[in-house]
Amino acid sequence: MFVGTEFTMSQNTEMGISGKIRLVVVAAAVLMQLALIILLVYFLRYRAIYAYIIIQFIALVDIVFLDGRKNNRSFIIAWLIVISVLPVFGHILYLMWGRCPSNDYRSRRMNASIARGMGFLEREPAVYSDFQKIHPGRKRFAGYLGRQNFPLYTNTKCDYYPLGELQFDAMFKDMEKAKKFIFMEYFILSSGSLWNSFEELLIHKAKEGVEVRLMFDDLGSISRVPKNLVKKLGSHGILVQRFNPVLRHLSQLHINYRNHQKIAVIDGNVAYTGGTNMADEYANLYVKYGHWKDTAIRLEGDAVWSLTVSFIQMWDSESKEASFYDKYKSEYGCEAQGFFQPFSDGPANNPVNPAEVIYRKIINSARDYVYIMTPYLVIDNNMMDALCSASMGGTDVRIITPKIFDQWYVHKVTRSNYEELLRAGVRIYEYTPGFIHAKTIISDDDHAVTGTINMDYRSFYMHYENGVWICGAPVLEEIKKDMIDTMAVCEEMELEKWVNRPFYIKALQTVMRLFAVLF
Repeated sequence: MFVGTEFTMSQNTEMGISGKIRLVVVAAAVLMQLALIILLVYFLRYRAIYAYIIIQFIALVDIVFLDGRKNNRSFIIAWLIVISVLPVFGHILYLMWGRCPSNDYRSRRMNASIARGMGFLEREPAVYSDFQKIHPGRKRFAGYLGRQNFPLYTNTKCDYYPLGELQFDAMFKDMEKAKKFIFMEYFILSSGSLWNSFEELLIHKAKEGVEVRLMFDDLGSISRVPKNLVKKLGSHGILVQRFNPVLRHLSQLHINYRNHQKIAVIDGNVAYTGGTNMADEYANLYVKYGHWKDTAIRLEGDAVWSLTVSFIQMWDSESKEASFYDKYKSEYGCEAQGFFQPFSDGPANNPVNPAEVIYRKIINSARDYVYIMTPYLVIDNNMMDALCSASMGGTDVRIITPKIFDQWYVHKVTRSNYEELLRAGVRIYEYTPGFIHAKTIISDDDHAVTGTINMDYRSFYMHYENGVWICGAPVLEEIKKDMIDTMAVCEEMELEKWVNRPFYIKALQTVMRLFAVLF
């Protein structure tokens, strides 16, 4: 419970009228686009066979050659199947929803905002020198992220929260002490008890003269965001932005290129990140899919600056005015053991994907063990090979996924990967009390990544994400302990039982796995 705040159970599922209207508009626009595509395909098929053949040929060339830069065979194969089964229609769908919008105005604006922010991140040679003396075996990790312009920090304290409600309690207390600014960025912002308490606090801090900025993903929050939120908070001097408004881009409907980051920064001294969104179920104030297991971390000190920069980069991509970065940099640091390297990822980086690369590096380099918590296990061949090779090489590989799912089709795809992993010796645990939403990987007691990154194609390629690589910090003991404690309340999957599951389930999972990267 939050200090000084009373909470009641909230259903938190009713949509505001404006959210319903916006959903109806988006759905209608999609249906109209699909109807027009079908009419176009019909016309081409029966009236212009040569044009039909040319478009089909261009489709194959477009995917195989033009988007070969994605370096992901699974993605290419899935779209090839769609186009082969649905000629012309499939290609037009691909042009609308499959391609990374790298050359449109919005993407250029995003790239410019990210590039500008990177200019305010500076590497400290002394930090790298100390790191290589203490952790010479991990220099490839720090070096790789450093070459992607993500600095390595020390003088940072880290707290770990094994449940979302513990994080929100600490965050609330930190925000009460804010003197300069509060930045908040979430994929989902939902009406309910949790948001009501934070909204009241933010309005109070704004009246005290604290600069407050709030950003949420428009599609992620479209049916749940409180009615008239922007107008209400704006009347109190709070700045609010929707990321990538869906009604602004209906002709392209960039469903796949969303802001999945979760960041809160207070005065540049303290920052939070992890899997939690601003909604009641993430704090177990509302039972949605059983007990909601999520995790988060609190950084205090030098590493906070990278999360501040990440927030401003995303903010400025939607803003008409550029932010003054230096205004939000704090010189506050604290002496603590360990090294921290916050990083971000997204479609703007393609074909370079730091999140996917760092996950594979951790798996491939693991000696004793690698433990993973993820709500979704929608992986391609490269990640599958890494997990299986590590396990067959003698590394203790364990993966924790939900028993109770939020999206049935994604859960089917997740489970479609079990058999191959189990045959390779990977141990898989399903969280029986409810839904697990945590996103963490830890290996060999000395390094881990935690943040917003799911083990799926969307997180690695299609969404804007953020995480923190942690090396040699005391908090790693807490993360490992939480992993082991969580496994104790899970059901471990057994190969013999899994192989003998009904044939129709095997068939469905096989088909869905072909299109895994599209989910």
